[in-house]
Parts: sequence; C-alpha cells; structure tokens
Amino acid sequence: MKTQIYITVLLMMLLLSCGQSNEKKNKLLDKNQTVTKTFEQREKERLEKRAEIEKDEKLDSLKLDRVLSDALRIAEQNIGKNKFQKNYKTSSNIEVELDLDNHFTKDYPHLIIRRHADDIDDLYIDIYSKVDSKFEKAVSHQQWKLTYQKDTIQDINGDGLKDFVLNWYGANGCCLKAFSDIYLLRNDKKTFSKSFEFINPTFSPNEKIIRGIEYGHPGYTSIYKYKWNGEAVDTLEYVYYETDKEDKKTGKIIISKKRAYTKNNKNIKKLNSVPAEYKNIQNYDWFTGKGYE
Repeated sequence: MKTQIYITVLLMMLLLSCGQSNEKKNKLLDKNQTVTKTFEQREKERLEKRAEIEKDEKLDSLKLDRVLSDALRIAEQNIGKNKFQKNYKTSSNIEVELDLDNHFTKDYPHLIIRRHADDIDDLYIDIYSKVDSKFEKAVSHQQWKLTYQKDTIQDINGDGLKDFVLNWYGANGCCLKAFSDIYLLRNDKKTFSKSFEFINPTFSPNEKIIRGIEYGHPGYTSIYKYKWNGEAVDTLEYVYYETDKEDKKTGKIIISKKRAYTKNNKNIKKLNSVPAEYKNIQNYDWFTGKGYE
C-alpha cells in the first residue's frame, strides 16, 4: 500500500515538473518572438524612414534641376547682353540669383547662377561661359550652407587669370579647419580646372606658393608648403617641431619632404627656429601653440 502511494506521488511530481518546464519553454519562446518582432519592426521603421528621406532628396533634386533649367532660359533670353542681373524667388521658395558679367576676363563673359532655400541644406553655384551665343557649363559646386563662408574671384596661382575661390569652415572636428576650394581659370579664358581643396591656406600668387597649417592640435601640427605646377600642385616641404620619445618638444624645427611622424623620414633638416617665410601665414599662432596653452 505504501509502495503504491509512493509511486503515485512520484508520478505526480514528474508530471508537475514537466508542466513547469514546458511552461518556461513557452514563455521563453514568447519572449524571443517578442524581441524578434520588436527588432523587425524597428528595422522596418528605419527602412521606411530612410526611403522617405531619399524620396524627399530626390524630389528636392528634381525641383532644383527644374529651377536651374528655368534660370538658364531666362539667361538665354538675355544672351545678347554682356551684363545682366536678376534675382527672384520661385513658387517653391527657392532663391535664384543670375549674374552675367566679365567676372573673370574681359574677353569672355561668364554667367553665375546661385540657388538656395531655407528648407534645403546646400547652396548651389553654377558657372557658365558665354560662347558663340550660348552658355556652356564650366563649374558646378554644391556646398553645405552650415559650412559656407564666402566665395571670391581672384588670381590664386599667379598666372594673371582670375580664379573662382570658395571658402568654407568644417563643421566637425576638434581643430582649425578653414578650407578653400579653388577652380583655376584656364588659358582659354572660358573653362576651369577641377577643384583643388586646401586646409587653412595662405596663398602667395606672386610666388605661385601655398603655405598653410595642417589639421591638428595647437602647437602639435605642421605647416605645409606647396607650389602650383599648371593644373597640379607639387609638395615642397613640411615644417614641424621635433619631439622626443615622451612627445615633448626638443626646441628644434624639422624641415622634411614628408609629413610629421612618417616612418623612415630621411633627408630632413634641423633648425633652431622656424624660417621667416612661414611666420606671416594666417593662424601661425596655431602652429606654435602660443595663446592656446
């Protein structure tokens, strides 16, 4: 009798244990399904949001293309003029500026078209040369408005021709980051080179030289020296402070063909001070670190 009771109790415990185990498994499965479902839902929402952004960007692009085409038609209606200006706002609130003039040379007029709007992140600048009673595109530049500072027309490389210069300041990063994008006017006085980009530059057209401060912390960055070579730029040298194994300055100045910290950096010169030609470049104090301690 006692044996039967013992067996019955044992069977009931086993059944109860199996039931609890199955219940735990079911709860775990439900939990995993919930997590999976949540991840899939989030991924779906992310993709939908991305698709919506891409759709808006495509619509903005199409809208801006139409605005440019309309601006060109207005300019073509005034093709007989060497000077023409018009500013207007489209029905989609895009600001358009047309400026036809001898901006770069007396021989050929150039048309500058600007497009921008409050709800569009970028500024668009297109330059056309007027050739045989028609406009031919020479430059197309897109710049984030948050970084844009100004643009100018000046001879940058010392060839006697005026170039297009766009200045902007980087939005990300810790250090000095003033950039210039350069489009050189070619000898045909109609077309332009590809874009050249320089960081923290000081231009010296008479020497055909560009000197500037590389990206880096004050007192621990380098000066570069480049030279124009037609539609190319040659690296002449880099200037930086010598440091010891503990990264402390030794008081010596290094002149090298290669950037600082480059492995196997041979053929260097050591000086006691920075050459005079570099002391008048913009932001020279950033190089020395003076005032930034």
